[in-house]
Amino acid sequence: MQHQPAKPISTVRLEFRQGSTAAQNLSAVERVGPCLFVASDEGAGIERLVTQDGALYGGHHGFSLADAFDLPAGAEGEVDVEGMMEDDGWLWVVGSHSLARRKPKPEHDEKEALERLTEVRRDANRYLLGRIPLVEGQDGLPALAAEDGERRAGCLKFKDSGNALTKALRRDEHLGRFLDVPAKENGFDIEGIAVRGGRVFLGLRGPVLRGWACILELEVEAGKKGQLKLRRIGPDGERFRKHFIDLDGLGIRELTFDGADLVILAGPTMDLDGPVTVWRWADALDVKHERVIPRDRLSRVIDLPFGHGTDHAEGITRVERAGAAPLLMVVYDSPAPERVNGAVVLADLFVLPSRYDPANATLA
Repeated sequence: MQHQPAKPISTVRLEFRQGSTAAQNLSAVERVGPCLFVASDEGAGIERLVTQDGALYGGHHGFSLADAFDLPAGAEGEVDVEGMMEDDGWLWVVGSHSLARRKPKPEHDEKEALERLTEVRRDANRYLLGRIPLVEGQDGLPALAAEDGERRAGCLKFKDSGNALTKALRRDEHLGRFLDVPAKENGFDIEGIAVRGGRVFLGLRGPVLRGWACILELEVEAGKKGQLKLRRIGPDGERFRKHFIDLDGLGIRELTFDGADLVILAGPTMDLDGPVTVWRWADALDVKHERVIPRDRLSRVIDLPFGHGTDHAEGITRVERAGAAPLLMVVYDSPAPERVNGAVVLADLFVLPSRYDPANATLA
């Protein structure tokens, strides 16, 4: 069946301060009240923008993740933030946990190209999975703080070679062998997070196994000094659950919740432009054990447009509307030139359809 890309119902202006490069490579977005928290896949920071009318977000304020976490590679090391979500007064953030192979460029000669294709880089900061307290700032707006009374920023214990999650996955029969494969080569690569009541869902861009993508589910608890620990929730005492899901061969690029449903942004695992689609996993929060998700629990609800080498949809967040279906805001990595004007970049708003009703073959 041929699917036509949806058209956004409107665009939103994201205005960063002059000199910021965040607009060029947005990888995650989360809406909290009148604020947008956004991040890029470079550096180690989170940016906050504020709106009064829902059409323009400005008042750019930056927050260094090194102020909240003891980053192994310091404030200059790349975290590669690939997902954020607010839950119960916390902003959760996750790095890609991936290896990276350098990419040859047109200006490189054969020797330089081969050298780049040989080099695989491990960035210690990418193994960040943590949460930061959200507080009310002096201006009355949501803000990030390393500490707020008894609440303090915390993360899974991590170091140069990995963290508590990658350690737990090393012997897994499905995912363990992919931990040493670079991202964009079907290697292990986290590109989405959704959190609700202590349950943490992580979407994997890779690996995709025989066309099936994977969502990891964790449950965490706070240890000493706010450090997070993984509970044993798997069928054999593993510190994770695996949910395999058929997204027509695509990997997962971001997650968000709409009620009890999990909304999934899907795109290619490899270094390709498209296709890019949005799916709805109905009543995902009702699942309490590891499973293969049947197709009748899934709806393909939006086909997103994409460019050639540009406009790669990377982040999504739900936008509530009174008396109407919610909207899905989409931000892009490598935005097309017409989407960028200096430090201003355009995000898109799409109507987020409710679940598909197979009995009536219509959107419910």
